[in-house]
Amino acid sequence: MTPSTWHQPREHSLVTLARNVSTRYVLIVVNVLIGLVMLRYNVQHLGQDTYGLWMLATSVTAYFTVLDFGYGSAVVRYVAEFRARRDVKALNETLSTMAFVFLGIGALCYLVAIGLAVALPHLFNIDPAQVATGRLVLLMSALQVALFFPFSIFGGVINGFERYYVNNVVGLAFNIATAIVNVVVLAMGYGLVELVACSTVLRIAPLWIYRWNAYRVFPQLEIRRRHFRRDRLRELSGFSVYVAVVDWSGRLTYMTDAFFLGVFMNTAAVAIFSVAQRISDTLLTLTHQIQTLLMPAVVHRAIDGGTEGQRSLLVRATRFQFAIAMCLCGAIGTAASTLIHAWLGPGWEASVRVTQILAAVVVIRAAIAMPITMLQGTGRHRYVAAASACSAVANLVLSVVMVSIWGVVGIALATVVAALLCAVLVFPRSCQAVGLGVWAGCRSILLPALWPAAFAIASVSWLQQSLPVGIVSALVNVTFGMGVYAAVFVLFGLDREERQWFLALWQRIATRRSQRLATGDVVG
Repeated sequence: MTPSTWHQPREHSLVTLARNVSTRYVLIVVNVLIGLVMLRYNVQHLGQDTYGLWMLATSVTAYFTVLDFGYGSAVVRYVAEFRARRDVKALNETLSTMAFVFLGIGALCYLVAIGLAVALPHLFNIDPAQVATGRLVLLMSALQVALFFPFSIFGGVINGFERYYVNNVVGLAFNIATAIVNVVVLAMGYGLVELVACSTVLRIAPLWIYRWNAYRVFPQLEIRRRHFRRDRLRELSGFSVYVAVVDWSGRLTYMTDAFFLGVFMNTAAVAIFSVAQRISDTLLTLTHQIQTLLMPAVVHRAIDGGTEGQRSLLVRATRFQFAIAMCLCGAIGTAASTLIHAWLGPGWEASVRVTQILAAVVVIRAAIAMPITMLQGTGRHRYVAAASACSAVANLVLSVVMVSIWGVVGIALATVVAALLCAVLVFPRSCQAVGLGVWAGCRSILLPALWPAAFAIASVSWLQQSLPVGIVSALVNVTFGMGVYAAVFVLFGLDREERQWFLALWQRIATRRSQRLATGDVVG
């Protein structure tokens, strides 16, 4: 393996980070546009109840990923560490060991899905006519999740080697193909079962391409039975068990709302909530990329020692991520009423308030995403697990109470309280870990990204009164508000050094791109 693969020069690392971020956001933006169009299209063709059944079944399969037991994050963490130490043997032992572990987890996952499919009418308030369809949708959706586990080690290679952009293009192509097939299947008069079957095939297909990409990034990759090591499994388990607690707690806090609504209310309530959740999930995806991409950098700096670099990384990454959340969520939350009405028409007014509440949850989670990554990457994963567990318990108790009082809105309010509790526990501890006072952290991280939102919200509210009702007008208003926020934040929220850094980074990218075009090398 060439030295450049193990240790990249500073300039190349910055360009790689920019590639990872830019291609990821291209993928996200395309997915957002697809989601906006397909949600309305699917609701119109399937109906509210059938769409709610689909969302309920997929929310159940989403819980299966807790069977990951935190090993997915552990693989990325140790791949990054062994790469930094240039230890090929340890890398292959880690990846081979986890390949067999994930194969067993995938089989367990599908057995659980079969059991849930049998018990489906006893778990949820589902119309008897929907039971057979619900079971088929659940089993097909679970197949994708089950296959994801053994293939996830190849994603761990890509992520640990900081080559996220390699798979982003593949994901983009298959997501577009899935959307096209979705339109064709429903336009031809087929129903939910046929739609989910075709979508599942198209979501499974790229797994083999991800495997091929992993071998390209790490040519000495060997998945062999002889590389299986119990000591490696113990090593990863010492980290993964706490990551699993964080993951389980996060899902219990942020992904059980549809479950509670299915138990205590009905599929129509699930559909109403799903609209708001789709918007908030999109916002979450847009704002939760930086900390994932920077996990290897956190691990590398922890190995190198010293807190100055970690402190700079925490402050700048968290502030930028928090600013993205304030920009998007402030504009979307302010324009939620006109946006949802123009998007879906009448009958979805109940989704507006829930959308605004869940947007606030996204902002809170953006403020603590990088602090959580910093704590996990520097060996403080036990504290993160404890804080996440406290948040999950709070959400569980509050959801049961509030859903019976305020219905769909009560579920969303319970999530806000739980998110705030987690933030109060995590943010101060992360500041302490890098030698930063709590007030200094708030002043340097949160405040510069918080106050520009007042200008954006005021701009959206003012323009909303004069624009005609329509999806294009609503999107123009949201875009205008985000532009106002971005301008104020860049001019006054960033310091001079940061503005110069961003300018220099994009100049490097443009220069490298020009050089590749001049030499005919346009790949990668």
